[in-house]
Amino acid sequence: MLEVTDRAVDWMKDEMDPDEGQGVNVYVRYGGDTQLKQGFSPALTVDQIPPDSKIFEYEGLQVFIKEADLWYFEDAELQIDSVDEEVIFNLK
Repeated sequence: MLEVTDRAVDWMKDEMDPDEGQGVNVYVRYGGDTQLKQGFSPALTVDQIPPDSKIFEYEGLQVFIKEADLWYFEDAELQIDSVDEEVIFNLK
């Protein structure tokens, strides 16, 4: 479902810097370049982690997907990477 590379984890820690109780939310938005399902793409934001979220732990960083967005990632593998300080979404 979700893989976050070491480079992306470092980028998220440096650039997004979530506070205690927060994590990096991988959410679904309308439009964008990387479309797993037509018309929608993944995006990132820092947010409080709701109790019904799917949580992935990477070197102390919590990356999560809210239950309402899980439909988008079903039957797919999303890799989040960072190259030259830019976040890259790769679909597998």
